[in-house]
Amino acid sequence: MALAPIALGMTGLQFSLFVNGLIFSGVDDEPTEEGGADPMRTAGVASLIAAIALIFMAFWFVVDAPLGTEGGAGTLQLTFSAIAGMYGFLHIGFFFAQYWGLDLRQVGNAALGVGIMQLAFLPVVAGFADLLGFANMVAINVVLAWYVVIMAAVWGATHGRSSAKLAGYTLLIGFVLTFYLQFVASGIVPPPF
Repeated sequence: MALAPIALGMTGLQFSLFVNGLIFSGVDDEPTEEGGADPMRTAGVASLIAAIALIFMAFWFVVDAPLGTEGGAGTLQLTFSAIAGMYGFLHIGFFFAQYWGLDLRQVGNAALGVGIMQLAFLPVVAGFADLLGFANMVAINVVLAWYVVIMAAVWGATHGRSSAKLAGYTLLIGFVLTFYLQFVASGIVPPPF
């Protein structure tokens, strides 16, 4: 079963994970010349791309109902919609804060809240093992659990409790892990197990 909304949403998310992962890690985080453009503003554009793709994914699951509206499949897609929506809204906050140079602490607080909500979604996703396949569900939950780590690292970086580099590295690992959602959970390629 191919789920175009997941493929599209995760593709947009990849932009943010990679670009923000690099800039938080210290790669290309300074202007190229004195008085040049702030690279954080450009990274904000990657956050906006993720926000658009994730919110579109969330709406697609609700409006088109690619899994149908009956039984567990309908509930599963509402779960995917809610998860995509919360990350999409978070990325809107990051876009505005990064692009306009606003205080990132409040967006970091929102990231911590999203991490807490993600923890609540882990057992919900686990409840769909029969629809997703047990091994596939475990792999999806590993990626979603890593997003909790990212949210905690981003909160720590925005509040000076941990380094921006640590947040950057967790984002880059998230970039790699998200390939599973982008290609396997979307149905582009079959699960390897």
